Amino acid sequence: MKKIFTLAIVSLAALLSSNAYAQDVKKFTIGIGLEGALPVGGLKNAYSVGAGATVRAAFGVTDNSAVTLTSGAIAFIPKDLSIGGQNVDLKAQINIPVKAGYKYFFSDNFYGIGEAGMSFIKTYVPNGAGGTTSVSGSEFTYAPGVGAQFGGFDASLRYEGYSGAGFLGLRLGFNF
Repeated sequence: MKKIFTLAIVSLAALLSSNAYAQDVKKFTIGIGLEGALPVGGLKNAYSVGAGATVRAAFGVTDNSAVTLTSGAIAFIPKDLSIGGQNVDLKAQINIPVKAGYKYFFSDNFYGIGEAGMSFIKTYVPNGAGGTTSVSGSEFTYAPGVGAQFGGFDASLRYEGYSGAGFLGLRLGFNF
């Protein structure tokens, strides 16, 4: 995980130091997106896939860069688990990330993005009495990624990580 984080920081620094291309970045855009998530690390042991929606605001800094704020909700669907021969009735997990970041266009349509913030995580588990209870927590989150923007349409791929777990995320969105 440290290697991925280091790679993300080095990549972001390289992108920030290059002004080879110019993108006509608007001063302010807001976008909505649908999310797909493939759990990795510790998260893949209990959950198969995730889906959700996010909102991303971008504030233009230069002709080819912007500061971003992103939030939303991503729900993960549990796998069928068995521990010691006993079936575990695991329920959904919901992640609510709140991240700030930097988006840099390295050509007319393609960009790199790095974000960091907090994810508020709520996991639903059986309570032993036939009902369900929830466990909540928060984790530092980091998310390096790449994307393409054509007009208002935006597609990006990222790794979003926190405490030994994470997911590969695909975001399909539209910017206003």
